[in-house]
Amino acid sequence: MAVKYYAQIDFDLFSNPKYRALSSNDIRYIYLAAHCSKLSNYIGLFRYPVDIWSYDASAKPLEIEAAISELQRCDLIEYDFEYQTLRLVGWFSSLNAPNNGNQMKGHIKSFSGLPTCPPEMFCRAVSEFTVSSFKQALSWEDLSPEHKKVHDAFRTFLKAQFFKYGDDFNLILMDEINKRGRVTFGAIQSCYQMLPSEGLHSVQPFRKGIETLSKQEKKKEEKTINQKTLNVSPPRNSSVTDKPSSSALNSEIAKQARKELI
Repeated sequence: MAVKYYAQIDFDLFSNPKYRALSSNDIRYIYLAAHCSKLSNYIGLFRYPVDIWSYDASAKPLEIEAAISELQRCDLIEYDFEYQTLRLVGWFSSLNAPNNGNQMKGHIKSFSGLPTCPPEMFCRAVSEFTVSSFKQALSWEDLSPEHKKVHDAFRTFLKAQFFKYGDDFNLILMDEINKRGRVTFGAIQSCYQMLPSEGLHSVQPFRKGIETLSKQEKKKEEKTINQKTLNVSPPRNSSVTDKPSSSALNSEIAKQARKELI
C-alpha cells in the first residue's frame, strides 16, 4: 500500500453543516487528527486503534470513544471497534477523488491490499470510490486513453467484489449511484454488467419553489390548476349519473317542487 506523506483537507469542510454541527472544537480536532495520522492512507479506510488515535489527538481513550459516537451520528465517519477500522465518509467526494486512470489503478491496488475489515464498510468505501472515479472521468475528452485504463481496471475490480460479497455489494453500489451519481450509471454498467438496471431510481422533474416563481408564472400555474379542476370528469365507478335517481324523484322536496310548477 502506498505510503502517505501529506493530507489534503478541503477548505469547504469548515463550512460543512455536518462538521459545524459537532458539539465542540475538541471533537473537530479529533476528527482532523484522523486525517493526518501516519496510519491513514489514500483511500480513507484504514485500521486505526483507539489507543493510537488517542495518542495522535492528545486525548484520552474515553474521549476518543465519545467523539467516535458523535462523529458517526453526524455521518462523518464509520468506525468498527471489533476490527478497529475507520472509514472517513465522503473521502472521495472532495480533493481526494482520483484525477486520472493511474491514480484510480493505484487506489484499486490499495483496496485489494487492505487487511480484513467489516464487509459493509468496505463495500461502501468501494462504492464511493467507484462513483467518484466515474464522475471524474466524465470531464475527460472522449478520445482520452484514460477511459480504457479506467474501464479495464474497474471491470476486474468490481467483478471481484461481486464474487466476494454477492448481491449485497450491488445493493450498496446502486444506493451510492442513486444518491451521488446517476449520471455515471451507464459508464459503470458498461464495464460491470452484473449491475441491475432496475435498481436505478427515476429522476423526478425539477420544479422551482413557489417563492421563486414570478407573478406571471404563478398566474399561469393557477390558471392551469383551475382549468384542470373544471375539466375533471367523474371516475368510471362513480355513482354520479346524468339522470336523478328514483329516490330523489320521489322525495318530498321533489314532490313539493312539482306541485309548485303545476
